[in-house]
Amino acid sequence: MVTKRRTTKKAGDIKMFITNTGKVFSDADLKRYEIPQTKQIIQEGKFGAEVIEPPYDLAKLMAWLEVNVVHSSCVRTKTQDSVGIGWHLAEVDDHGLTDERLEQEKEALSNFFVKCNENEDITSVMKKAFLEYEGCGNGYLELVRGDGTESDVLEKSIKSIYHVNATTVRWHKDKDKFLQRMGVKKVYFKCFGDDRVLNKDTGAFGKVAKPENVANELIQVKQYTWRSHWYGLPEWISAIVQMYGQMKEAEYNLDFFTNYGVPAYAVIIKGMKMNTTVEETIKKYFETEVKADPHKTMVFGLPSGGEIVFEKLSVEAKESSFNIYRKDTRDDILTAHHVPPYRASIVEKGQLGGSVAEDVDRIYLDSVINPRQWDFEWIINQLIIKEGFGITSWQFRFDDIDIDDKKIQAEIDDKYLQIGVLTPNQIRKKMGLEEYEGGDTYYIAGNLVPVGQIEVIEEKTDESDYIDEDLEGMRDEAIAKYIDATSWRTDEDVSLLNHPDQKKFAKTEMVEQGRFLGGTFREVYVGNGAGILAIVGKLQDGEIDVQCFLRDKIKK
Repeated sequence: MVTKRRTTKKAGDIKMFITNTGKVFSDADLKRYEIPQTKQIIQEGKFGAEVIEPPYDLAKLMAWLEVNVVHSSCVRTKTQDSVGIGWHLAEVDDHGLTDERLEQEKEALSNFFVKCNENEDITSVMKKAFLEYEGCGNGYLELVRGDGTESDVLEKSIKSIYHVNATTVRWHKDKDKFLQRMGVKKVYFKCFGDDRVLNKDTGAFGKVAKPENVANELIQVKQYTWRSHWYGLPEWISAIVQMYGQMKEAEYNLDFFTNYGVPAYAVIIKGMKMNTTVEETIKKYFETEVKADPHKTMVFGLPSGGEIVFEKLSVEAKESSFNIYRKDTRDDILTAHHVPPYRASIVEKGQLGGSVAEDVDRIYLDSVINPRQWDFEWIINQLIIKEGFGITSWQFRFDDIDIDDKKIQAEIDDKYLQIGVLTPNQIRKKMGLEEYEGGDTYYIAGNLVPVGQIEVIEEKTDESDYIDEDLEGMRDEAIAKYIDATSWRTDEDVSLLNHPDQKKFAKTEMVEQGRFLGGTFREVYVGNGAGILAIVGKLQDGEIDVQCFLRDKIKK
């Protein structure tokens, strides 16, 4: 990089520079590398008078992906985070269809999206369209119709979906079709859902002699701009000046270093004219002799009043200013894209971590990624699945980036399961897993006993189970405390336990006190018609579960 040091210079003074590589050049050479004023990059399209041109040249907008590394990283990151993670089908309404029919529709849609054309799945196609949606504000999908025999399940068959290069597509001036041009070749597309027959070669609606000449349909997805009703513009367009500045800085550094190296000295000649002898002496000294012997003396014969001044240049300040400018422009580009630095592979010391970083991720997901997913999901769900295939029971969903703590989510699901909010199958469905038979039952806390069922505590036959005096003592204490009975082996006590008021009392007392034998209370079950009280406690060491129960027959 070049630093010109400010000096007091009289008219007629001549200034030269010597680099650290020994190169010598004049002030005029340096001026050739000055950065010019920013220029507009709009260029008139070459599609002809039959099309509506976009406000910016779409190809030049896409070319910025090859010029600016920060911009390219942001676009590709949003593409991957929005449509590149994966996808799944979600049931929204069965509309009275049988389970068999629902599964047939799901399987047919899944098979189509896994291979939506001969070489690609839906993720690959969407990533291409989304890249251009972010790169130039417009994305295009080509739909190829079938004859209806491709599937026994899909009523209105779409045979294939392709991506179409957005830089090659323009709206026709008639505003009812698209024109794609590549070189001298051109082809027409009709708008999605247009039932008319369009000739792909002539652009005329009407009868087409050959089926292969029938135009396909095109879907456009665009970012809104006030500049055009027909085309979109990317949101990063506001940072185009900063991107242009970064490009010119890189060009400047590359050109200058390639030609001269880093300026180390300025040579100022005062009170005399530059002549060939002086110039050649200076060049020879710095380019050849000083390299061999840094301490070698250079001798000049100067006229009266002549003076040669050597000033050492400092490039640190210039380097610092370039670094500041580079960081400022980089931050502007990130802001225009709404992408956190670390997601664009930019790591800095002192970046926020912990819960603050999680909040940043959540904002990025909610305000940047999700709205883009909704736009592309609407295209697939409304236009392709519903209008194209005639299916209304299933919807396409893009998978989100994983910013949630799976452990926290598992704890939330477990809580909902234990308080009867969700069934196991509902949780599995949310996770994209297959349901299982018996998984539609609601549960309550404790040992996850199905709601409405009574825990049946099997009568133990092994007498050794009742020999432990400590365990039996805990049973006696529990019964005496919560049932208020001096004896717990009589038919009277069994009848007392079966009384509705006593059941309510036992349960209420346990819930209110929340303690059991010095441990944490978990659950109480009162048997229905079997004379059973089951109290389950967890001791303070967290390892021993105690069950106390009362029957009309106790083995000892």
